[in-house]
Amino acid sequence: MTDTKIDHTVIDSLKEVMGDAFEMLVSTFIDDTGKLVHSLTELQKQNDIEVFTRNAHSIKSSSANLGALQLSTIAASLEAKGKTGDISTSSDEIHHLTNEFDQVCAELNNI
Repeated sequence: MTDTKIDHTVIDSLKEVMGDAFEMLVSTFIDDTGKLVHSLTELQKQNDIEVFTRNAHSIKSSSANLGALQLSTIAASLEAKGKTGDISTSSDEIHHLTNEFDQVCAELNNI
């Protein structure tokens, strides 16, 4: 098993379908998803469960669409916590998500 953070069959399919627009997709993902990832800590501190859950859902979906399946799985777990109404114990998972996102971005930048 390789240490890749992205399913490259998904990337290859996206490249084929999107052509030159693929680079814009990656750039948009890094910018937009990065903002969402970095918002989670503050949202947790504010106990803004609604926005926290919505942001985690967005991260889950956009990550899955780009083939970053582990990132999507972590975000899904955070979304599930939000749906329970208690995000107070999410700090470690947010940290894990942030690290995973950074690794995904590094890999995307090398494609």
